[in-house]
Amino acid sequence: MRRSRILGTGHYVPPRVVTNFDVMQMMDTSNEFIVARTGVERRRHAQPHESASDLGARAARAAVDDAGLTMDQINLVIMNTITPDHADPGCAFFLQPKLGLSGIPVLDIRQQCAGLIYGLSLADHFVRAGTYDHVLVVCSEVLSKRIDGSYDGRNIAILLGDGAGAVVVGPEPKASERGIRSTILHADGSGAKALYTAAPGSGLGRADHLNHDDIDTGRIHFRMDGKAVFENGVARMSQALFESLAVNGLTMDDIDVLIPHQANLRMLEAIVEQTGFPQEKVFINVAEYGNIASASLPIAFHEARQAGMIRDGSTCMLVAFGSGFVWGSVLLRM
Repeated sequence: MRRSRILGTGHYVPPRVVTNFDVMQMMDTSNEFIVARTGVERRRHAQPHESASDLGARAARAAVDDAGLTMDQINLVIMNTITPDHADPGCAFFLQPKLGLSGIPVLDIRQQCAGLIYGLSLADHFVRAGTYDHVLVVCSEVLSKRIDGSYDGRNIAILLGDGAGAVVVGPEPKASERGIRSTILHADGSGAKALYTAAPGSGLGRADHLNHDDIDTGRIHFRMDGKAVFENGVARMSQALFESLAVNGLTMDDIDVLIPHQANLRMLEAIVEQTGFPQEKVFINVAEYGNIASASLPIAFHEARQAGMIRDGSTCMLVAFGSGFVWGSVLLRM
């Protein structure tokens, strides 16, 4: 069985910068409050006409180009988003024609902020099994279109930004030390309602899927139990770090770069404190982009490469936690 590795990465963030002072025009908050609670200073917002597949297509092309491939060499597309172009069909079907990939299989996953972790695990298995040679994983979000600035929604709205990241996974010869070494996945649906959107849905206990009351009462917006999400995020990402080290027989000294999901600076600080992982080896860009859900991790991974923090031969660990609850890790050597 052959090993897989990441052949290329790419990202796209919209040019429109939205500062905390801009957010103050949308809702009752302050720059001081946002920075103190989240560490976020800026985020990017897409234009009204732009969708998740639009942003995803830009990141995908960049990743394929970085891999030294042409788009016709991609055999499978896996897409993760919580802000799809339309309710159905899956967003990957709207991304596919924008990449000129008619005829190949495409797959939507809904793993929220852990989308890259799950996407890489699927890609790794497909490549190692020899089913496909080149798998494109795309995570794209247009969260600005889901902002609720009301009192009930602003605890999460102040975090949100837009963007997309993508990776190409392909084969690596057995003799090489490079490649994806492990993917570890977890979920616990008992925490699903700590961060979720109630409507539209078939689980509302009534005949209709959506009604005006859902809009009026805010059931169409994210609702978050901030304490539960924060505590579980810190605990689960810390757990994912230690579990990955144990599975691979490594110590923290063996890891060159840790890239966590960019949920909230305070959460990342708590993970560093709880695990004792060297802060200088943790890549963080949440102040610049805010929380972009599933797109945060691939964007951070790509920017860490651009900054020279990840080089050929670097041993990297990716960890993420998202609503669901869902969490996991990927350990790889570039």
